[in-house]
Amino acid sequence: MAPANSNPWRSRGPLTLAAASAVLALGTAGCAIDLSDWRPGGGGEASPSPTPIDAAPLVESALDGLAEAPAVQVQGQIADSSGQPRDTTFTVTDTGAASGTVQVDESEAKVMEVDDKLFVSADDSYWLSQSVFNPDSDSYPDHWVRVAPDLLGIDPQAVLTPADLAEILRAQAPEQGEAVEENLDGTPAYRVDLSGGQIWISKDEPHRLLRMQIEELAPADGEGVSTRTALNFTEPAGEDITALYDEMDAFAEDELSSARDSRIEIQWDGELSLDCQTGGACTVSGTAKDVSDGSSSGSIQVRMDATMNNEELGDKECEDSAKLEAGGSADLSCSVDYALEASTSPQSYEISGNGVLSTRAVTGDGVDEVVKSLEEQRETTTQNAEGGAEQSPEAESSPSGN
Repeated sequence: MAPANSNPWRSRGPLTLAAASAVLALGTAGCAIDLSDWRPGGGGEASPSPTPIDAAPLVESALDGLAEAPAVQVQGQIADSSGQPRDTTFTVTDTGAASGTVQVDESEAKVMEVDDKLFVSADDSYWLSQSVFNPDSDSYPDHWVRVAPDLLGIDPQAVLTPADLAEILRAQAPEQGEAVEENLDGTPAYRVDLSGGQIWISKDEPHRLLRMQIEELAPADGEGVSTRTALNFTEPAGEDITALYDEMDAFAEDELSSARDSRIEIQWDGELSLDCQTGGACTVSGTAKDVSDGSSSGSIQVRMDATMNNEELGDKECEDSAKLEAGGSADLSCSVDYALEASTSPQSYEISGNGVLSTRAVTGDGVDEVVKSLEEQRETTTQNAEGGAEQSPEAESSPSGN
């Protein structure tokens, strides 16, 4: 099992948790939390009589509720791949579908994760700030681009899906710890110290996770990227979940087929070959290879768009695509035919050609598979949301005994 890829914390400034907006219903206007200290109780003011209570049943209740949630909304900060704190918002459903934004300097990167595939849409300044080099990098500002999670510093599907996040937090929860009552920006809450951070849980029932500050938030299996986080939580309304899936459906149907893939750095291996036969049949061939630093994994789709030209005969185009595995190469070849008629006075034509190498995130039937997967995910989340709404609002007895 590969260890989690930790993002080092740099001394570029503290990771702070901005006040939650009204949509988060946390009443946090005008407040920020400085995580540079990570001191106990740093997330709120102690109550006048903060008598600790047993944390275990409180945490169990809150995380049980989180695990069963149809979706969560988070707002706060994460550390990116260089350790820089970034303002972040995400909505993540129980199936792992995610949509949100990450602020990078003056650029806001839109983020979407569908069918376990992570995509970013951002302007030119964002991509210039990233260490991403491919033959089609210049086109990234005009397309959605599939990225590796370590580029963003977080994989929402792996660590923010409600059930997965509940499992991650359970593993850090104390067996015999205490929960201390605090005033969390005007909301009565209990703070619980974890082995790798802190969480805040609502005092009122049903007990819900309100905030977390985690030093290294990593997938439960230990594989993948980990990041330092400071996030506020709320459960989105049904119409918000519907809007999220509507947005994803539009993305899959309108944008996915042209989306690029930055996860493996590629280039041509040597020169292209152009071969023309008597009669005007011409073939252009080339080999694309992985030229990344060896840390890449998986595979991407590579594409060659070739153009053959003669001033008298005109231009003809063809294209070819292939799968390129990390560390490997892929052969690409396509042909055109000028269909020259036989003649008793043969004439020679000079044909020139070129091939443009690019990437594609999803091709062919893959787009239809993503659309179908989204339909199934929407149905699952909708059923979960409807089931939760049918439950009795009466809470069980409080773990605090109140």
